Amino acid sequence: MLDFKPDGRADCYRADGAWCRVLVFRGFGSDLEDDCIANVVDLPMPLNVTLHIHPMGKAAAVAYVKKRIAWMDKEVIDEQMSAVKKGYDFSILPPELSHSKEEAEELLDQLQNKNQRLFTYTGLVFTYADTAEALDHQTRQIMAAARQRSIEVEPLSYRQRQGMNSILPLGLNHVEVSRYMTTAQIAIQMPFASQELNQEGGGYYGQSKQSGNLVICNRKKLASPMGFVCGKPGSGKSFSVKREIMNTILAYPDDEVIVFDPAGEYAPVVEPAGGTCIRFSPDTDTFMNPFDLSDVADKANQAQLAFKIDAILALSSATMAEGREGLPEADKSIISRCVELAYMRCEDKGRLPVLGDFYELLLDQEEPEARDIALRYERYVKGALSFFNHQSNVGFENRITNVDFKDLSQNMRVFGMLTALEAVRNRMYANFERGVTTWLYIDEVQSLFGHPAIISYFSKFWAEGRKFNLICTGITQNSTYMLEHEDARNMVLNSDFVLLHKQSHLDRKSWVDLLALSAQEEGYIDDSIKAGEGLLVAGGVRVPLKDDFPKGALYDLFNTKPEEIAQIKRAQAFARAREGGDA
Repeated sequence: MLDFKPDGRADCYRADGAWCRVLVFRGFGSDLEDDCIANVVDLPMPLNVTLHIHPMGKAAAVAYVKKRIAWMDKEVIDEQMSAVKKGYDFSILPPELSHSKEEAEELLDQLQNKNQRLFTYTGLVFTYADTAEALDHQTRQIMAAARQRSIEVEPLSYRQRQGMNSILPLGLNHVEVSRYMTTAQIAIQMPFASQELNQEGGGYYGQSKQSGNLVICNRKKLASPMGFVCGKPGSGKSFSVKREIMNTILAYPDDEVIVFDPAGEYAPVVEPAGGTCIRFSPDTDTFMNPFDLSDVADKANQAQLAFKIDAILALSSATMAEGREGLPEADKSIISRCVELAYMRCEDKGRLPVLGDFYELLLDQEEPEARDIALRYERYVKGALSFFNHQSNVGFENRITNVDFKDLSQNMRVFGMLTALEAVRNRMYANFERGVTTWLYIDEVQSLFGHPAIISYFSKFWAEGRKFNLICTGITQNSTYMLEHEDARNMVLNSDFVLLHKQSHLDRKSWVDLLALSAQEEGYIDDSIKAGEGLLVAGGVRVPLKDDFPKGALYDLFNTKPEEIAQIKRAQAFARAREGGDA
């Protein structure tokens, strides 16, 4: 028995003697926290929260917002014309109109540049009680709990029948009270106290800070497995990366793992796992040729040559360009010409070119700029820094390889990393043909964003790698510098894996703006958190992390805390001295 006008009331109804009411979400504050709906759901009363969410097509959403902005522009013009006629200052607009226009322009930017979608949203709350007085009391509790989170809730007057039909688990919405919301605004209202991440076949990344459950992520199941790990020194960034490297080695015995190690800190993880360490330094007998194409010799074509030209331009930019202006166009043309000539001439000799061949061709050119370029390359062809002027005698035959750049200067380090990137690219192609995934970890990745040519080269490498089973991870402690570049921002937005540890104030602001983090999510990466804590963004899931990793053999392999490492070394030295005395 249903009565939709009990005692003449239009804001509730009776069903089999129980007093029932459907309420609707009318308005939202500008700053929502990720437990806003949970605050209502957790009330100790019988209730049901129903959300009706329908996506709009991206083109339709953009057209709708542009149309609204056009109407606002018309209102602005009308206001200004009215002000001029009345002799007022036409630049002063009504605050509500000015604020609405700013919000609409921000929404358009999110739809076009920040991977957001637009949805129509209707939120309903249903509750019931034995008496009308008890129902009114429960309603006041719901409204007060919602108001604490800046949400306006009110009963559906004269539409209780439509409300009842809409809260039934049929997926049909009969209530015409809706508003538009973005992806981030919808995601933050999921009526759960926490999000969980537990993907089959994944590795351990910590515990959820909210529920305490294990966080298990399988990057191979993400739409775009490329990613970044970022944090201040001492935030647990290197520990997290080493733990993932060990997870990868153990979980995927056929995959290849390559680490670019500018600080010489990953060898303790790679060597015990049976890996190889390649060290580049002025006194090394380890050589890697920037012109090497040995792994893809059977695929040589114009596209390969074009990519190699990009690589040499990036190398040249790392060693020659001043500031961030990049190379002059004349220099680019000369370098491109000499790269092509080097391959043509050395093909007749039955070998690959080296930097010395490239240097000699530069000296043969008529343009004065060519001699300038040759002069800048001279130090890499002759003398102590000439260890890249040889045919390659190292590769990535071992499935785990650590490339150590610790003994190189900053310029040489970038030069070496770009040279190694070319070798990794070649290896990636060979692995793809064998059905093998290549994992690449690049520490201090921000050093690769020093010049436009390097940024362009690396972003192409990043985009191309996804198609050839490359899972690349950039590691940095200087996010602001990296995110100043549009290509770097696009790389982050096109990556489904971002692990953020403790961030400096400026870095935190950059991530909040880029990923549209809520105030609560920002709190998970601020200065108050402990080492190992942070926020994991994996696809559409955002999980706050904590990690009290137990001390033991694995902890000692991953650990980078100077005081604890020093303590372990003192204990080892003492043990060796004691053994020597006993002997």
